[in-house]
Amino acid sequence: MKLIIEIDNDTYLQSYLSILSIGLLECLEEKLISYDDAMNILYFPRIIDKFEEIFPDLGNALHLGTELEDVAELIPEKLEQSICEIRKLNNKLIKFDASKRQHVFYKIV
Repeated sequence: MKLIIEIDNDTYLQSYLSILSIGLLECLEEKLISYDDAMNILYFPRIIDKFEEIFPDLGNALHLGTELEDVAELIPEKLEQSICEIRKLNNKLIKFDASKRQHVFYKIV
């Protein structure tokens, strides 16, 4: 089974991915998922370059997400600060315009 997500507005797409990122950070903090889980869902290096090219601010936030496991292992006292920084970057990208209401289309195949 596959889930296909279609979003046809750049601003809405950035918002959607930022919301997903914040949710992953919450799950990491609550130890509901592992760093590997977070990397498999959104923080995977293979796509970061593309995001940094198209959406530099989002790409930066996601890039920092790929480094969380290293921070946790090498400098654990900085982990909370790193998570907070990623959350702040994502918060700035969440922008919804009621006059340009967009929909997320989901398809299960």
